[in-house]
Amino acid sequence: MANINQTPWKTGSVFICTKCGAKSNQPNLADEVKTEVRKKQKAEETNGEIRVITSACLGVCYPEKQTFAFMPVDGKTEVYTTEINKEVLLNEINELLARKISK
Repeated sequence: MANINQTPWKTGSVFICTKCGAKSNQPNLADEVKTEVRKKQKAEETNGEIRVITSACLGVCYPEKQTFAFMPVDGKTEVYTTEINKEVLLNEINELLARKISK
């Protein structure tokens, strides 16, 4: 039987697909966005709220789109797609985190 463990993140986790950017000649897109989001979290002292990590393929890819997912500590996983563009992806993830943390 599996053990159910409490996560150290109060709200949940964000997974950014590394394969989406790599397919569009931006192999470091997910890592760069993760780093920027973490810097913002640290500056705002919200880094214990939501864990931001990169992930292999999430299995729900759309052509020419970037996929990321939010997995709350208590609820259903939400999957998003957006443009394969660093600024767009960064803004969408930061907006998502702002909504989730403010709840």
